[in-house]
Amino acid sequence: DDGSSSFASAVNAILGSKLKKYDREDPIFARSKVTIKKAESEKLEAKARRELLAEKKKIYDKDRVRDLLPKDDSNARAILEHEKKLKKIAQRGVVRLFNVIMTTQNRTSSEVSQTKVLDGEKKEKLISEISKEKFFDLVKAAGDS
Repeated sequence: DDGSSSFASAVNAILGSKLKKYDREDPIFARSKVTIKKAESEKLEAKARRELLAEKKKIYDKDRVRDLLPKDDSNARAILEHEKKLKKIAQRGVVRLFNVIMTTQNRTSSEVSQTKVLDGEKKEKLISEISKEKFFDLVKAAGDS
């Protein structure tokens, strides 16, 4: 007995059962209304997520300049050169910022090491005591020099 007879009788019972008109659309879920409701709620959630993403994308793209190059080629070279200059300025600014942050970190780590605190917890506490304002002051001082 491999259970095939019980399986056959179960399948016959399912196939022989009468379905109402509205259950004929989805005969698989006819007996389990919870599954239908769950599937419908998942569809609604997915639709809501898609709409939220579309709205978010619309907000991001609102002020975005898609066509940087003009249609006529007379101004294209000037615009490209201007964009190249702006890119170089931004790159130099980022490099300076990272250099200033690195020197500030080195300065604070040397201050911590000079205090000769042996306990690890006290050292962590001392590092965390360096406030946001002090960090910005150090960054500003390093940037001025």
